[in-house]
Amino acid sequence: MHIELALAQDSATVEVVEPAAVLSIQADGSLTLDATRIHEGVLVDYLRVFRDKFPERKLELEPDKGIPLERFIQVQNALIEAGINPRDVPSRVKIPESSLQPKANLDN
Repeated sequence: MHIELALAQDSATVEVVEPAAVLSIQADGSLTLDATRIHEGVLVDYLRVFRDKFPERKLELEPDKGIPLERFIQVQNALIEAGINPRDVPSRVKIPESSLQPKANLDN
């Protein structure tokens, strides 16, 4: 019985897309896009440049748990003004530990 295996060079190539950029909102309200600090008043312009320069790159929002709701809404409005649909920008949230999980026995 003769068997032919497919070789790696026979496979289709796929373009690797950069991981999503992360727009972080810190507890103090400051913003960063990946490692770059975004100064107050230029968020909309910054997001427009990002959208135009990296049209295929996804964006994720990472709000700190201590931010006021008003700041979150301001960022959502900036996304809209920059031409980015907030529904296309998932939020990274940390899920707190459940109180239903068994706790470690500290008596031992």
